[in-house]
Amino acid sequence: MTNILWRPTRKVCVILCLILASSTVVAANEAVGALAQYFDLLVTGNLESASGLWTKAAIERSSRFGIEYSDIPLKIDCASPIVRNLELMRNHLQPPAKQVTELPGGDFIRLKYSAIVEGKLVEHFYYAHFDGSYYWLTYPQDYYCRDWKVKESEYFRIHAHPDVEKYLNPAALDEADQFVERLADSLDLSQSDLKTIREKKVEYYYCGSDETVREITGVRTKGTFDLPSNDIISSLFPHYHEVAHLLVNVKLGRLPLATHPLLREGLAVYYGGRRGNALSALIGLGAFLHHEKIVEIDSLLTMSSFDSNASSDIAYPVAGLFTAYLLDRIGHKKYLEHYRALSGSLDEVRALPDSAVRNELLSAVGMSSWAALLSDFNTFMQQQTTERGPLLPGRIENVKPLMEADGFAVSSNNEWLVFEFTANASEPPNGNLLFGHDARLSEATSVMFEEQYAGKRPFEGYRFGVRFDANEAGLYDYAANHVLAKYILGIMPSDEYFDPDQNKITIRLKKSLVGDKLPSENNCKLIPL
Repeated sequence: MTNILWRPTRKVCVILCLILASSTVVAANEAVGALAQYFDLLVTGNLESASGLWTKAAIERSSRFGIEYSDIPLKIDCASPIVRNLELMRNHLQPPAKQVTELPGGDFIRLKYSAIVEGKLVEHFYYAHFDGSYYWLTYPQDYYCRDWKVKESEYFRIHAHPDVEKYLNPAALDEADQFVERLADSLDLSQSDLKTIREKKVEYYYCGSDETVREITGVRTKGTFDLPSNDIISSLFPHYHEVAHLLVNVKLGRLPLATHPLLREGLAVYYGGRRGNALSALIGLGAFLHHEKIVEIDSLLTMSSFDSNASSDIAYPVAGLFTAYLLDRIGHKKYLEHYRALSGSLDEVRALPDSAVRNELLSAVGMSSWAALLSDFNTFMQQQTTERGPLLPGRIENVKPLMEADGFAVSSNNEWLVFEFTANASEPPNGNLLFGHDARLSEATSVMFEEQYAGKRPFEGYRFGVRFDANEAGLYDYAANHVLAKYILGIMPSDEYFDPDQNKITIRLKKSLVGDKLPSENNCKLIPL
C-alpha cells in the first residue's frame, strides 16, 4: 500500500491560519463578555448571579469552611480591588479587560483589568475557563496546577508540582495533620468544623519554587493563604504559618477582611512560625531585635509601620513574641476578642492610629500605662530567653546519663536533654547529631537535609538533627522541614556555650520538642556539617 503524505498548499495554510486566528478572537470576545456580564451584575447588586458566573469548583471551595467577610459583598472574589471597593470602582469598569491572553492548552484565558482611579493605577488579573460551552471565571491555580499529581492526607489534598512530589513523605503528611489537630485544640475549634476539614480537606498547592508561587499569586513569596478560595499556595510543606491563618478564620467564622498585622501575623507566627522556623526558633532573635531597638512594639502599631518592617522580615519574630506574651497574660479567648476589635475594612485598619492600638492592647491586659505594659513584656522576654527558653547554653544539675559516644555525650531529666560535644582538634567542635530514625523516612528525601548538604550526602531517615559549631546550635526536623529551636552566641552571649579549655560545646533543649524520639546508641549518628 502506498502512503500518501498530504502537503497543504500555501493557500490552504493561509486559510487555516485565518480560521485559527478567528477562533482565538471569538474565544477572547466570549471571555471578555463573561467578565463584562460579571461586572454588570456586581454593579447592579445581583451578587448571587455574579457568583454563579464562577466555576462550580471555585464556588464550592470558596464556601467550603463557612468563612465570611462581613465588609466584602462577594467572598469568592475578595482579593479583587473591584470587589473590595465596589462603590469607588463601579464607574471604572469599562473596558472590562485591556489585555487578553489565551493560555497554552486552549481552554483558559487570562484577562487583565487596568484603569486609572483617582490618579492611581488599579490592576487585577481574572482567569476564565471554557467548559466546552461557556467561559466561567476561576482561580489561577486551577490553570497553573491543573496537571499536578494529587496526594491526600487526613486533612489536606496536596497538589504537588513535579519537582517536589518526592518530598511528600508519610511523616510530613502525618505531621501536617497533627498540626491541624493541635491547633484546633488550642483554638477550641468545634468538632463540626474539624469534621468538615477532615471530609472536604484543605486544598494545598505545593509549588516547586517561590517563582511558581509568584506566577500563581502575582507576589513572590514562600506562600500564602488565598482568602477567596481558602487554598494554601506555598513552596513549603507543611507551611504551618499559612495553615494557621486559615484555621483562625475558620474559628472566627464571620469577620472583617483585614486585621491589624501585629495581631494577625503575630498569631500565625505564634502557632506556625515563619518561613520554616518555629516560634521556638525565633524567640532569641525576636528578643534581640526588640532589646537592641531594631524593631520595637511601638514601631509595629500602625499597618504602614508594620509593613515597612515586614518588608525586611524582621517584624515577624517580634510580633510572634508579643503574641506569646499576650496569650500568656490573657489567654486565647480574650486574644481573639481583641483580634476582632482591631479588624475592619482595609482602609479602616490602615487608618488606625497608634494611640487606638495602644488603648486596645492596654484594655486587653488590664493596664493603664503603656510603659508598664512594655516593662511587663520585657520581663516576659527575659524569661523566654533564660529559664523558659527551648534551647539554652550550658548544662543543668540533676540529669542522668543517656548515652555517650566518640565526640559527644547526652544526659537528661524529665524536662531537658543536655548535649556535650567535644573535639580533640585545635578547632572548636562542629557537626550534626542525627537521631530519631523513622521507618516512614527510610525511602524518603528531605528538602532541608538536601539544602544543608547540597546532595553530597544521602538522607538516612533520621527525623531530627542537632547542628552545632562555635557560633550557634539548632534543632532541625527533617520530616517537616522545620527549624524547631535555635541558639546564636552573637545574639545571646554566654560563657556556658563554649568552653575553650575543654574545647567543648554544651547546650540543653526542651525534651518536649522531640517527643519520645531520644538519642540512643543504636539510633543516632554524628556526621560533619
